[in-house]
Amino acid sequence: MVKWRGKDCDRLLAVILEANELKTIPRMGWRVRGVTDGESVAEHSYAVALTCMILADRMDVPVDKEKLLKIALLHDLPEHMLGDIHAPATMVLGQDVKEEAEERILRSLFEGIEEGDRYIELWKEFADRTSIEGRLVRAVDKLEMFTQAYQYESAGNRMLEDFWGWAGNMKDFDFEEVQRLYDELVELREADRKKD
Repeated sequence: MVKWRGKDCDRLLAVILEANELKTIPRMGWRVRGVTDGESVAEHSYAVALTCMILADRMDVPVDKEKLLKIALLHDLPEHMLGDIHAPATMVLGQDVKEEAEERILRSLFEGIEEGDRYIELWKEFADRTSIEGRLVRAVDKLEMFTQAYQYESAGNRMLEDFWGWAGNMKDFDFEEVQRLYDELVELREADRKKD
């Protein structure tokens, strides 16, 4: 038994309750740009996992699909406690400081959980870009951000231009299929703007 918000509960149940808090954590990049009813971190993570699953079935290089999906589901889990720190704030804070805090949060969350150390190692593959699966989740994480930006722009938000022009959002696009989808998305966006 552990304490969760002052109540005794099973350790695994506490992990599930903590993870479910991602449903209430907003993606801050949208919030600071005027999207008042934006997606949660959990909604984003679902879209990343689904996109990873679909892309893995189409890739020419061998990908461990189970590992890929686990990394996709874990990639933003520390935000259940830390919140979603958007890119400008991360630049001030420092990527290393942010990732150290995220790892400490995961270690605390998974302490005493069977496979907990493995989950942390999988998350580190994402953070450190040390496996094809971790790199693919990184790429899809950015692609999903762009697809969401496109959807918000299509709904009328015109405060998202800097998402498209910032080089930091492109640095993980080292998969041909991800780059192709991004290029097609940009074409859709440009066609929409010509209509306006």
